[in-house]
Amino acid sequence: MKLIRYFLFFFFLTGSAVFADAYHNINGFFGERAAGLAGAYSAISDDPSGAFYNPAGIGFAYDNSISISASNYKIINKSYKDVDSPNQSYSQTSRSYLPNFIGIVSNSGDLKIAFSVVNQINENYSRNDQISIPVYSSSINNTKIYNIENYSHLQFGPSFGYKLGERLSVGMTLYFFENTQSITRSTMQQYTDNSYVMVSDVDNRRTLGLNPIFGIQFMPMDKLSLGFSVRRNVVTARNRLISQVYTDSLRAGNTHNIDFTEGTHHFNGSVESGILKMKALPTGEIPQNNEFRAGVASFLTRDFMMAFDIIHSEGYVKKQNQIELAFQGPKTKVTWNNPEIQELTLKPTTNFAFGMEYYLTTNLALLGGVFTNYSNAKEVKWEESAFQLAGKALLGSEYSSKASEDLTLAYAYPEFRNNPRKEFVNNLGYSVGISFASAKASISLTLIREKGLGQSRIDYNSLSQQFQYNSTSIYLVASSRN
Repeated sequence: MKLIRYFLFFFFLTGSAVFADAYHNINGFFGERAAGLAGAYSAISDDPSGAFYNPAGIGFAYDNSISISASNYKIINKSYKDVDSPNQSYSQTSRSYLPNFIGIVSNSGDLKIAFSVVNQINENYSRNDQISIPVYSSSINNTKIYNIENYSHLQFGPSFGYKLGERLSVGMTLYFFENTQSITRSTMQQYTDNSYVMVSDVDNRRTLGLNPIFGIQFMPMDKLSLGFSVRRNVVTARNRLISQVYTDSLRAGNTHNIDFTEGTHHFNGSVESGILKMKALPTGEIPQNNEFRAGVASFLTRDFMMAFDIIHSEGYVKKQNQIELAFQGPKTKVTWNNPEIQELTLKPTTNFAFGMEYYLTTNLALLGGVFTNYSNAKEVKWEESAFQLAGKALLGSEYSSKASEDLTLAYAYPEFRNNPRKEFVNNLGYSVGISFASAKASISLTLIREKGLGQSRIDYNSLSQQFQYNSTSIYLVASSRN
């Protein structure tokens, strides 16, 4: 039973973190200039997309304007090397095509009011695989896998920017967000002795909350602008349901050959081999950490501008009671687990974005930039995975002792347990765009590439493997002003 479960974790928990890209803090670019500048926009932000980057920049907007990302085509590919056999890669691909930003700014003198809708995450993975005679698992004959994963993060709300003087502005955005995940998995695994197991999993979560953003922008001189903003997710409501049905052909032909697991953020229990277990509650939250942006923009000439941003995302740790109870008749087992919720644990990151804009003619501009997107997960090291496998082989996954005839106490070693945050890759990216603007309207086309090479450990019973991240986005954005 343990073998199949670990094997399923290997394939299925790849995408089962509590929000879409659980391993990076930068998810998408919004607005025509901001995308072309690789997100280096907190010191500019004088159009509708400023609501996302730095709402204070809206205070310097001159016109009423509307900006619509007419289309955003995005491909994400994650590839895991040498997983079940040498030279055998496991990969996941998401393709999406939809608008990712709509914003409007209304000019009322020194006070500017805006409203925007940001489709920050929309990833959809679908796989139907059959793996036969994997070299690394000699007892397995073949595995059939059907897996669907959908993730989204939609936020919308009002913003305002207010000019305190000719060179100073403050602003605020209050986004309401909905973050969801929906995962469906079905697997059948057959062993060389013709026994088999079948597993069906469902994991659905919906999280609601607020994302307030506060900003300030200052122009110490005519051709230099400074910007700063801070934001934080605040969860206000959550709902999560997980369900699993596990069937093992080697068990006796009665109800004990089927395990049932049902869990919400209020209750989580299972019946495994006839044993009733009370498990740790699955979380329905997403991390609630602060993010700070600081930027500078220099308008070197009438035709050439450079911008630079630093984006610091704080780490996040949350703990809750993770004690598990198992009941078999009069016998009880109490297991202490690490109280840290690993799904929500983030390491702090500091990322950089640099962009340039150059007008070839009065109406035609070229934009380009580079950016980093460092992992907020713990680094996955081959040496550490080898040490953990050796330790688990010697000590097992837990230490247990009988307190009495009917009571067993156990402590689960956290370093020998499966960690859902098992991808580590630091990404680099670049943007290239072209924009055509008139006095009343503009349209831009931008290409963004992001890639990285790191390590992962999607099968916690094996050594770490090489992991590659690769994404391509194409933005078509149109704006109108009056």
